[in-house]
Amino acid sequence: MSMDMALKPVKTRRNSNWHKRSKGEKVGFVIATIFVIFGALTMLFPYFWMVSTALKTIAEANSVQLILWPAKPNWSVFRDLINSPAVNFLPSIGNTLFIEVTVILIGTFSSTLAAFAFAKLKMRHRRLKLLVLMSSMMVPYAAVMLPQYRAYLFLINFFKVDMSNPWPWPLLPLIIPGLFGNIGMTFFLITAMKGSIPDSLLESAKIDGASYFRMYWQIALPLTKPAIAAQVIFWFVGIWNDFFAPSIYLTNPKVWTLQVALTSLNSSYGTGTNIPWIMAGSFLASIPMIIVFIIFRNMFVQSVAFSGVKE
Repeated sequence: MSMDMALKPVKTRRNSNWHKRSKGEKVGFVIATIFVIFGALTMLFPYFWMVSTALKTIAEANSVQLILWPAKPNWSVFRDLINSPAVNFLPSIGNTLFIEVTVILIGTFSSTLAAFAFAKLKMRHRRLKLLVLMSSMMVPYAAVMLPQYRAYLFLINFFKVDMSNPWPWPLLPLIIPGLFGNIGMTFFLITAMKGSIPDSLLESAKIDGASYFRMYWQIALPLTKPAIAAQVIFWFVGIWNDFFAPSIYLTNPKVWTLQVALTSLNSSYGTGTNIPWIMAGSFLASIPMIIVFIIFRNMFVQSVAFSGVKE
């Protein structure tokens, strides 16, 4: 009896908010829920269509009839695509991941360090330096592409690099610029650090004898972790989906990135000869981005309503 009496108030508290709502609020909540579910299904349907088309035969993929799911799913399409020497799928994923890991690890360190300096350190002509840094965002990549490529060729000739074994030298034009940071990430983190890191906390650390780098490493980074995670996701997706720069620098199929390999696959089989391979490649290419979002999803949501330590 005592157990039932203890559970009754809990059940009442859970349902109190729903019972307190008016009939109009309940109807609005139900309609909003239906719209959200409909929107989610609408966005997920193209992904479902991509997977189902990958499992179809070539005849089913080219059929004018609506076939939501193949009669006999061809699960071996993924193995055939990965093992095909003409596509070079796995090496392209490895090249892309090599660029991702190198650029994001070192570039995030550079971006956060610069953001902390601009947000919390006192320096001469800080606004002018920040203005010069932000103005570089207005320069399109096409304007610096040719000078960057000529500099790459000069370094290759100057150091007399043996291009008979090219990897990873052709990837350097895609890696080196990102090692110095991401301007968009720096600008976003400057705003985040200004609002989330109180000056009194840094002054207390300074009185205790902490160096500027220790304040950056032990105070600034933990307090801005959600904002950093959100920017890492955006940067990861940007590098993963980049096609313009790799298509210019990477002429050897051994050093292709994933998007270049997918474009080559589309140009070879996009006329209807093997649409399931194209869909299978697109599905495999989307898996790492989904994994990254699942890992950082909590921090990504927290960054929307980012708040730090209060003074």
